[in-house]
Amino acid sequence: MREPLGQPRGAARRSACATSQPPFVVWGAGPAGAAAALALRQAGELVVLCDQSVFPRHKVCGEFFSPEILPVLEELGVAEAFAARRPARVTHGELHFDHRGCRFRLPETAWGLSRFAFDEMLVRAAVERGAMLDREHAAQPALLAVGRRGTAPRGRRRFGFKAHFSGSANDAVELYFFPGGYCGLCPVEDGRTNVCGLADEALLRRFDFQMDRLEAVAPRLGARLAPLERATRWQFTGPLCFGAAAPTGGGLRAGDAMRFVDPFTGSGLLAAVRTGSWAGEALAGGPDYDARCRRFYRRQISTTTILRRLAGLDLVGRLAGLLPGPLLYRLTRPDVQ
Repeated sequence: MREPLGQPRGAARRSACATSQPPFVVWGAGPAGAAAALALRQAGELVVLCDQSVFPRHKVCGEFFSPEILPVLEELGVAEAFAARRPARVTHGELHFDHRGCRFRLPETAWGLSRFAFDEMLVRAAVERGAMLDREHAAQPALLAVGRRGTAPRGRRRFGFKAHFSGSANDAVELYFFPGGYCGLCPVEDGRTNVCGLADEALLRRFDFQMDRLEAVAPRLGARLAPLERATRWQFTGPLCFGAAAPTGGGLRAGDAMRFVDPFTGSGLLAAVRTGSWAGEALAGGPDYDARCRRFYRRQISTTTILRRLAGLDLVGRLAGLLPGPLLYRLTRPDVQ
């Protein structure tokens, strides 16, 4: 088996190889790119999966898998491999604002699994089914599968952060909102808790990017983390930019390379795998990719901007205990069709 190629994240088009059946080239072996490779292999297509990263690796990610992920994994033939990684069961949601919060049951069981385990699982499955993993291929890609960095002015940028903690895990995906950002907690495998959030640059600089000091502006989060012990270093990514990616020449886009949706929706991993698999199907002659993606994101686009703005208002903090959590959860779900 050859090691990964090495171009930045996620794209797919047939390469210019002088063979009777040139392979599709996918840039980015994260969830979107690996899902595209799996879909292409299911269609009997040759595929080269390119990535400079070494797997497994940790990534800044909420590591929450909404219930809709299982049918997609079953389509790709990796649902059993997912279950074998023993993801944590997530049965509830929690919302916390200032001094109040609410807890509610999710309509279906969700899951928590680290990117360390999930990305390795998908790449392994793609390679076992005939995808070529290579680090040095330079052909024009057919599918671009990553890309969520933004270009906001310095001082007004947003960054993501993440670390794993050990200690008693919850059965809920928890969201803590505070001035300048928010943080999500999700149980993952082996009894650990993933702590991942997004914050304004000004807030991060105020604490010199020392996230253990965040309790000064988020006391409820600080109290939640107090009995836990940080098991990994803090990781950062960014600057981040919400919305659709700027168009570029060549190839389809999938996952964050196509659209970066607010992480508090908990649908990022579902979106990556779903759009990646659709992109692979489209490249192999399947249904219209753009139309599918427009339907998928339509509901989220109409609600997430409003919710993001409301999250920072004191009024929401005072009324947090009365917020209809199940309704908010439904409004932020994508249309999985």
